[in-house]
Amino acid sequence: MIKHRWTNKYRYTQILWSVLFVLAIWNISQSALADTNQQDINEIIRTREIALQALNNRDFSKIAPYLHPSFTITTVDNQVFHKVPEFEKYWNQQFTSSIKDIKMALKGDIIRTFLSPQTVVSSGDAIATFSFQDGKAADMAMRWTVVLQKSPDKWTIQSLHFSSNLLDNPVLNAAQGLVRNVAIAAGLGGFLLGVVMMLLLRRQQQRIEKV
Repeated sequence: MIKHRWTNKYRYTQILWSVLFVLAIWNISQSALADTNQQDINEIIRTREIALQALNNRDFSKIAPYLHPSFTITTVDNQVFHKVPEFEKYWNQQFTSSIKDIKMALKGDIIRTFLSPQTVVSSGDAIATFSFQDGKAADMAMRWTVVLQKSPDKWTIQSLHFSSNLLDNPVLNAAQGLVRNVAIAAGLGGFLLGVVMMLLLRRQQQRIEKV
């Protein structure tokens, strides 16, 4: 009987120590995982800030090292780019007409999902502020989604996509306003030309009647 009790006590002690050992390992691994995730998140934020500065300052040399070799950028007008010089040319072309400057700022919370330790998908809202050559400015609400992949020393952008409400587009509104002003000016010009022609015809008819 005594031997049986001692055996049961020894078994319970083993189970208790096994449970404590597993909990200790679990806590250590969870703590290490949390530290790793926070470090990754800090690096992801760094990549995001560099990309934002590249757009706002038109300096794409800084973001180039943070782009995945097979990266894709899809713009709000549905154009797709796979090379930095091509996107840089497209971006600079935006400032050759009525647009003087574009500044982008992130807004609200960012949704971040780790598909694996090396892949994360982030999305959120942004505000693009358009400054026009005539001194006016307008904001456009945008959505963005980015896929990042971890390289040995940094998180790189694999895919970046922007979208916006085409019915609330300040550039389109500015263009429509320009067309409307041109149409009004053309209409007034046509009206004035018609009045002048009518006066000339009337004067010419009066001369004929006098003869």
